Amino acid sequence: MPCFVDAFHSGNCTLDGLTDCVCTNIPLQAHASACIQQACEFDDQVATARISQRLCEGYPFPERRRFSKVFSIGLPVITILTVALRCLARLQVTNQLWWDDWTALIALAFLIVMSGLGYANAAMGFGLHYWDIDPGNGKTILQIFYVLQMLYIFIQVFAKASIACFYSRVFTNQKFRLAVKFFMAFLFTHGFMFLLLMVFQCLPIQSIWDRSIQGRCLNVSAISYGGAACSIIEDIILIVIPIPELMKLQLGKKKRSALVCMFAVGSFACVASMIRLKYLISFANSFDSTWDNVDVVLWSSVELNLAIICGSLPALRPLFKKLPIFFTTIRSTVQSGTYRRKSQAQSTTAIRKSHHSHASHESSTQSSPDNSPQKPHAVKLRDFGGSSTTCDKDAHYTFEMTTDEESRDDLESQDWARAYGK
Repeated sequence: MPCFVDAFHSGNCTLDGLTDCVCTNIPLQAHASACIQQACEFDDQVATARISQRLCEGYPFPERRRFSKVFSIGLPVITILTVALRCLARLQVTNQLWWDDWTALIALAFLIVMSGLGYANAAMGFGLHYWDIDPGNGKTILQIFYVLQMLYIFIQVFAKASIACFYSRVFTNQKFRLAVKFFMAFLFTHGFMFLLLMVFQCLPIQSIWDRSIQGRCLNVSAISYGGAACSIIEDIILIVIPIPELMKLQLGKKKRSALVCMFAVGSFACVASMIRLKYLISFANSFDSTWDNVDVVLWSSVELNLAIICGSLPALRPLFKKLPIFFTTIRSTVQSGTYRRKSQAQSTTAIRKSHHSHASHESSTQSSPDNSPQKPHAVKLRDFGGSSTTCDKDAHYTFEMTTDEESRDDLESQDWARAYGK
């Protein structure tokens, strides 16, 4: 009661319009909720939440669940397609997958699980204010959020390991490969250490989601800050470490542009990590976790998806090279088919006109028997034959052009396999 009375005074609520004052004033509800979470036992908090929801039943309330659901599905779909195309391109060029491909697939598998749990969490109330969620779903929401913390670490480690494995396979410099090995050792050590800290953040572990159990907990905010800082450092290392090796390569403008785009995506993943850290700091002591942590979860998802996509871009090169040939073949085939149909239509019209002229001639001959006999009318199909021959030439040209382009692309794909497949 003291929490509610204090909230009513701070919101200048009167007894006549008490319901309207309470149920439409978000800062007032936030103030009351923070007071109740600090002063009351967990069972009392649940009872108070039920009373508050009955009092405000029928009033609209803000929610971010729909955005969370769309985001938890939309971005991973793009990532799944990217990794699928990556594996397809790799199998076409080398007929096998490498360590960087397998680690990317492992990261993708964890990402799919994370996306499904994120969608389920939003359906249960993650994205609502803490005082608007169904108290019966509170424990499940906390359990899912606990699992999402573990999955975040797994995806982060394997996505970055995929990029590191790619570097080690492409660049043959022994000092560079040694540096990559040190980086991977740091990556897995950092991941394992923070995984243990997050798993055992509270003892007993059940106290993490069951607030009725008194537990001893670590400073989760400090752990999150340290993990985010390490992640940003790793992102910067992954962007910077291959630059000396790339400067040694003689690349054309197109390849340089492709590298710039790839590094731009990677740098944006690093920016996403920084934005995530900003929200972690802002909402470290939040009493409205189901609302405030939406930004943390969303930017974590952006960071992880971009890390997997960035690591998959170099492997898509053979498919990108075939796109112009594919569209050229389609355009030539469509033009050839259109020309063939137009020629057939013109030839059919010419035949009909010839038959009509022949019929008119026979009719005039029968009506004028005194006229001298006429020679039989010959129907000339030169236009039809010529147009048909032209279509055949176009079709043959299309085939030859496609064959030449594909042969050249196959040769370049073989060069790519020799350069990057070993």
